[in-house]
Amino acid sequence: MHEITLSEAEAGQRFDRYLRKLLRTMPLGAIMKRLRSGDLRLDGKKADGSVRLQAGMVVQLRLPEADLAVVAGGAPRRPVPKVGERIPAELRPRVVFRDDDILVIDKPPGLAVQSGSGRENEHLVAWLDQQRLGVRTPTFAPAPAHRLDRGTSGLVAVGLSPEGLRGLTAAFRDDTVRKVYQAVVQGVPEPESGTISAPLFVRTDVGHKEPKVVVDARGKEARTDYEVLQRGKKTSLLQLILHTGRTHQIRAHLAHLGHPIVGDVRYGGKAAPGEGLCLHAMELTFPHPRTGETVTFAAPVPESFAAALRGTA
Repeated sequence: MHEITLSEAEAGQRFDRYLRKLLRTMPLGAIMKRLRSGDLRLDGKKADGSVRLQAGMVVQLRLPEADLAVVAGGAPRRPVPKVGERIPAELRPRVVFRDDDILVIDKPPGLAVQSGSGRENEHLVAWLDQQRLGVRTPTFAPAPAHRLDRGTSGLVAVGLSPEGLRGLTAAFRDDTVRKVYQAVVQGVPEPESGTISAPLFVRTDVGHKEPKVVVDARGKEARTDYEVLQRGKKTSLLQLILHTGRTHQIRAHLAHLGHPIVGDVRYGGKAAPGEGLCLHAMELTFPHPRTGETVTFAAPVPESFAAALRGTA
């Protein structure tokens, strides 16, 4: 019988949900059958799946060797870089803040947040695995609490502990995070400040891996405040505050306004050098998951924004 003594990292979650993450190759039906039969126990006793785990509890597993091998494999499996492979220097994120529960990084354009972008190891999750940051248990590995498009630069918040990730995820889900962006757009909006309030609908276009989001009555409510900070010859620098967190919200809203982001060809913008958009997540404010204290982080816009504003990008 294999035994696991639980730490604070596992505390608070339901026993059945813990088992689903621990026994990730076993079908849910098989897990529940073994739970009922007593092959999966807590502190030597049969336990209901709804029991909330506490640090110091001992999980006993009476399972075949093949299933125990998955448990012994450590943190949840996910694509990781091969030995010797590293993210190129120009794509490595800059650490803005780090403690035991959260990490805030400044992501360069071109770095995906998660795998699936077609570049196996050029994503933030791979970098986290390379750095071996945060708590790692058989059921938890550090992960971003939200996403930025690969071409967008700026701040990303990562949960380094289960409590940190739960708190961050809840804050983004409940729209209690203040998100401030800056973007260089084509033309100058009139009026120079206002609110774009238009529902957004995700449309899948044949031949495109990336979704296209359009203003459509069938979509979800979305609201973005904008203000012109600086005028260029044919472009302008905008500050934007998101009140909702829809897919491609800023990109779709600015295209709807008639002022697409420089570099955002997918939404009608003119091409720019490199693979980035002139869109930057410059400020995040949220309650710290452990202390509840309101914390604010900021990152300066890339140097390329100045060239785009001058019209020389």
